[in-house]
Amino acid sequence: MTREEIVQVLKSNLNKTVTLKFTDGFITQATPLTVDAEGFIHDLATTDDHVFWVAFEEVAEVTAAGTPDL
Repeated sequence: MTREEIVQVLKSNLNKTVTLKFTDGFITQATPLTVDAEGFIHDLATTDDHVFWVAFEEVAEVTAAGTPDL
């Protein structure tokens, strides 16, 4: 996926669950909260209160909930 495609999917799914596939192959579900010029803040799809900032370069692919698996 291109950076622009990643940004578009994240922005269109703010506060909704997405599946993230990182460049190291790790896959997780998360909820994007904000998107800035270099990355985004997300909350893991768990009951804890941890939030993380991730640079776009670390993400290989992102899909919205309800789309086919990565």
